Amino acid sequence: MEKMYTIEDLAAFTGLTDRTLRSYLKDGRLSGTKEEGAWRFSPEDLGRLLQDGAARRAMEANRNALIYDFMLGGAAEDRCCVIRDIPVAEEGEEALRARLLERVNREEGRVRLSYSYGVDRRGQGSARVILAGGTALVRQILADA
Repeated sequence: MEKMYTIEDLAAFTGLTDRTLRSYLKDGRLSGTKEEGAWRFSPEDLGRLLQDGAARRAMEANRNALIYDFMLGGAAEDRCCVIRDIPVAEEGEEALRARLLERVNREEGRVRLSYSYGVDRRGQGSARVILAGGTALVRQILADA
């Protein structure tokens, strides 16, 4: 069975709010299926959202806010913000995305994630992963990726 995502998964993954995602559903910018009263999204649904120009701009603004919030947070605890470009072929991108999302969701808000994927003009794919949270936790998530 194909991996399905919840609206909460999409919010964690894209940095968009639940409200924004529901607005995208209403506008037709995001598609999914409703099962037992809850929205479910396939990897293809998420992929189409990631390709939408307006959604990409909103996600970019959220990525920038993640970094900015980290910088303004002060040094009260051992924490870090890492931006890492991970070379990954297009056929492996979905598996990487699923692993990161599942791992971040297990941490219940202790780490924040931003993710984007692109292919350069030479056809080489790369996932840009931004993680902010406790240093040891971020380090472990990146090692597991």
